[in-house]
Amino acid sequence: MMDLWIVPGAPLPKGRGWVIWCSSKGEGTFQPPEVKVRKQGATVACHTEWQLLPKVPGLQRRIGLLTATLATPAPPEAAQFQLTLSHRNHSQDFHWSTLPYQVSAKGVTMLFASCFWQNNDRDGYYRAGLKELQRLSNPQFKLLIGDQVYLDWPNDWDLGDDAIELFSKRYRQYWGDTFYREALQTCPNFVTCDDHEYWNDYPEKQVHLPQTWDATNRNKYGRGADDLYTQFQVCLNPNQARWYDFTIDPVSFFVADTRSERERCNDKGTSHVMSEEQWSALETWQAQLTGPGVLVLGQPLFQKDGDFRDHSLSNFREDYARLWRVVERSLAGENVEQTPHDILILSGDIHTGRYAEAHGPFPDAPYGVPEFIASPAAMIHPGNDKPEAPPENITIRPNAQGGKSVWRIDPQNHLEIMTIQNNVGVMKMFPGTQVGGKPRVRFILELWRLPAQIIQLDWDEEAPPQGLGGPLKQLFTKELLLR
Repeated sequence: MMDLWIVPGAPLPKGRGWVIWCSSKGEGTFQPPEVKVRKQGATVACHTEWQLLPKVPGLQRRIGLLTATLATPAPPEAAQFQLTLSHRNHSQDFHWSTLPYQVSAKGVTMLFASCFWQNNDRDGYYRAGLKELQRLSNPQFKLLIGDQVYLDWPNDWDLGDDAIELFSKRYRQYWGDTFYREALQTCPNFVTCDDHEYWNDYPEKQVHLPQTWDATNRNKYGRGADDLYTQFQVCLNPNQARWYDFTIDPVSFFVADTRSERERCNDKGTSHVMSEEQWSALETWQAQLTGPGVLVLGQPLFQKDGDFRDHSLSNFREDYARLWRVVERSLAGENVEQTPHDILILSGDIHTGRYAEAHGPFPDAPYGVPEFIASPAAMIHPGNDKPEAPPENITIRPNAQGGKSVWRIDPQNHLEIMTIQNNVGVMKMFPGTQVGGKPRVRFILELWRLPAQIIQLDWDEEAPPQGLGGPLKQLFTKELLLR
């Protein structure tokens, strides 16, 4: 076992290779591991670039990014390689795929998950489930859609704690756990955040956290959490971006960040969840769609208004309507092709695995707006005692035409699965049949239950129980043919 912590970041576009996150104990400089790449036993030429991230005093670790670029890019449908990383006479083998850049007959498979509370997964059920899904489905990558770490629970925040030292203890607890790293290592990772990368309902005040009671401390602890989010997660993404898009032709993904730029919610509904720069990127993405879109959100689009305990996207009324207008313009064909394109929503956050469809003013969209949620990977304790259902009606004003839209989620016909059992989502894409002369993409959505065991342990316990988890169970599958 190497003395470095290793996590694969997002695979490079066009099958060119991988970004590899490395972390060493201490705050000094360190050298990257050596990389050897093989495919079917034959050595593959690649070159590497090393970037040591800025030191964060108090983190007690140093982090760097190793970019491994193949001399000859992989084919459009992706390919699996064996990477051997060696450091100080120790080595570790990984089997990672390149990023496919075309939906071919071989298909494209990805996993997605959110909300991992490590205290209830000390036996490594999440890792065991992801390894089994890797064996069953051979996913090329996974999307981690927020709450990869809980900085605020269990609550051991004391007045006077330094923000970096307080939060780095939690990151070291998570990323330092062999089981969690093995879960992250199963395949390359794209990420976005939600509130627990900061604290519950960030950036709002929380009664149980004195550091959030005044603006000065909220800013101080928010910056500390953000610095570590950048070092541990943001840097995994394409161009080390908080929000970004990528294409697996003809499907385009936009991974949004509706949390780190969020303003405190006001009663007028005029505060924002994203910067204008991100809004511009999202709206440009929609306008340039030439096939189905996949919009990844840290919080669901279909959710009732929250309150002071936890605000929903819908509490930010102007931004919420603007988000719906992006979807409506796509369904109306307002893009470079002047052709309607479906948008599938992927989300997490609510500790409920769920598939639902909202149907509204676009009868030619047979699935309306589909939303698929995978949450939690490991339920926080105390957690949900029942699933969170979507609202039956969502009213958007102004809509894309300047009027009003009403979207309905019929619980009898358009709400197909809700579960609070620990779960992971799987999405597969294949070429679909043509409809009206236009090719479509066949999406297969699956929700898998992970085994779980509630374990009451002190956070700082040094020797958590070890184990292998247990069998998976498929709870739900759905096939969509999207434009």
